Amino acid sequence: MKKLSLMLAFVLVFALVLVACGDETETSSTPATESSVAATESSEAATEESSEAATEESSEAATEESSEAATEESSEASTEESTEPPVAGTDNLAAGKSYTSTPLFRAGGAEVGWGWDENAPVAYPDEEDKSMTDGVIAAADTVYTDAIWAGWNHNTPAYAETGYSAITVDLGEVKDLAKAVMHLGSSGLGSGIGAGNMVVEVAVSTDGETFETVGAVVPEDDAASCVVETVIEFEAVASAQYVQFRMIRGGWMFVSEVEVYGAE
Repeated sequence: MKKLSLMLAFVLVFALVLVACGDETETSSTPATESSVAATESSEAATEESSEAATEESSEAATEESSEAATEESSEASTEESTEPPVAGTDNLAAGKSYTSTPLFRAGGAEVGWGWDENAPVAYPDEEDKSMTDGVIAAADTVYTDAIWAGWNHNTPAYAETGYSAITVDLGEVKDLAKAVMHLGSSGLGSGIGAGNMVVEVAVSTDGETFETVGAVVPEDDAASCVVETVIEFEAVASAQYVQFRMIRGGWMFVSEVEVYGAE
């Protein structure tokens, strides 16, 4: 009986020990599981944030690159378009129109060293002040004494003041313009005349007082012909009533005809 009581007591103690161990295991396993879940959730959140940040940065970078590329392409296209001269029509708008010019050269005698003399006659006059727009162009074999030519020279007070000799055509009304043409005397005429070492500028105005330069060119001289056609293409369409041809050259500047063409 005593032995049996001892055995029962031993079994009861053993059972209590097992129960105690089981509770401890359950208690310790619960926090571990929660911690694991929290860690997993934290990892997932970090991954999601990292992914979203990466996506956002990638998207911003792509947008920025796309914007820069578009801007660059637009700029290139704009530059390319702006360098294209306007297309000119075929009608000469200056034909028959009135014009004015800076003084032609008046050649004095030996007493002034054959230089400028305001009281002397014009050396190479403009035929009735109409030959610049009468539609008649000097022939390739003409001579400098032909009346078809008008002659300017840099040894005049007007040239000294402005730095050029000029012909200003009045078109009668404002028009959209694309190019101008001058028929100049070349070195084939001799006597120091020529289109070489010359700069031709074209300036336009709506009121005849304020002019803006719209094109310039250096003519190519041709000693094999007495006249050279010089084309001045405008940088852009110019709206104007007055077109001024400016000649910059030391020595003689001979002109047979000037032309102006509208923009298509």
